[in-house]
Amino acid sequence: MASKVFLTDIFQCNIKRWIAYKNISTYRHLSSAAANEDKSEQTIDVLLPTKEQELSDEEILRKRFKSRLPERVYKMHVSKQPVELSSTIDFKIKSLRKSYARFGKASNLNPGLCWPTRDEIEETIHYDKIFEPPLQERIAKVEAKRLAEETRKKEYEAEVDENMSKLDKWMKDYHAKNAQKEEKARELRLKREQLVEEISEYLGYDIDPKDPRFKEAVEQKEKEKKKAAKAKRQQESYEKMLDKLKKIAQNK
Repeated sequence: MASKVFLTDIFQCNIKRWIAYKNISTYRHLSSAAANEDKSEQTIDVLLPTKEQELSDEEILRKRFKSRLPERVYKMHVSKQPVELSSTIDFKIKSLRKSYARFGKASNLNPGLCWPTRDEIEETIHYDKIFEPPLQERIAKVEAKRLAEETRKKEYEAEVDENMSKLDKWMKDYHAKNAQKEEKARELRLKREQLVEEISEYLGYDIDPKDPRFKEAVEQKEKEKKKAAKAKRQQESYEKMLDKLKKIAQNK
């Protein structure tokens, strides 16, 4: 009897554990399903506005703007649109003319401001008188320059023709001068050879011209020549004096 009661308790305990397990599994499944459903709803909530949202042209241009230029500079130089005149530089006549030249009627400026003022016209006339001579004067200068160039060319050609006519004479003179130089060189060479022979004969043996003794012998021989020439002059002078004395004696 006791064993039956014990088995019954065990069976009931197992049934309770199984029911608790099933309840837990069912709760986990429902929780995960609810979480997935919430995530899918959140994903749809995030993507749906992005797909439906459309950017305006202004926003697209703003996103494309990467140069980081100031709005005024970008509008003027990139978009090629006139800008509002704001600074003192914009109201200067030069800036106004430049703006009208760039944008035309879109600049909403009076085209008459592009016409020079009386002072500007007078200044231009004065400048032209000094730095821009009249057309006729320019033509005359060009013509004078052309004539001067032609004259210079004719003189150059005449000089070339004259030089060509003298070419034969110059060639003859050139060859004659070269022949004269060669003759002088030959005479110097012969004179040097003769001197070497004389010194060798004077010393009694052959000697190299580069030898220091050769120079000493030349100097010694020159001294002897001078001494002999001096003695000869003295002898001639003495003979002339004797002739004069003889003539005087004969006349008496």
